[in-house]
Amino acid sequence: MSLFGKLDAETIKSNPFFIEKGEYEAEVTDAKYKAGRDGGRQLVIDFVIEDETSQYDGKRASKFFDLVDSEMTFEAFALLPPEEKATISRNLSSTKNMLCGNGRNKGLGVAADDLNDKDWDPAVLKGVKVIMSISNFGDDGVNVRWANLRD
Repeated sequence: MSLFGKLDAETIKSNPFFIEKGEYEAEVTDAKYKAGRDGGRQLVIDFVIEDETSQYDGKRASKFFDLVDSEMTFEAFALLPPEEKATISRNLSSTKNMLCGNGRNKGLGVAADDLNDKDWDPAVLKGVKVIMSISNFGDDGVNVRWANLRD
């Protein structure tokens, strides 16, 4: 008998946190700022799947957003090299889309104006019930593509 019994080791995911591509009911269980690998600021939102009929019930998925320096101004942004501006613009758009939606979806229900408040605390998202979409990359990578408030 092999280490994995009669299961083929090639078919076993190496990521113990793998979640299959699809849409899942979930809840935001944490949302906070933290330092990223490069030392920059990040917003991290943690979700837990809530579907007793799914093999992924109780599994956690996280979404990470790189944020601009808290001192970034329009003037400083305008002086950045084009590639850096493009990267920052994509990050800001992705963050706003997740939090506020984009007209076609609701996002997490945050009003865009709330994000202008220097004291806005992402912890207000805890407990928000959502439908989220998971996509996969590589053999067993997991990505939260989007999340919308549940009706």
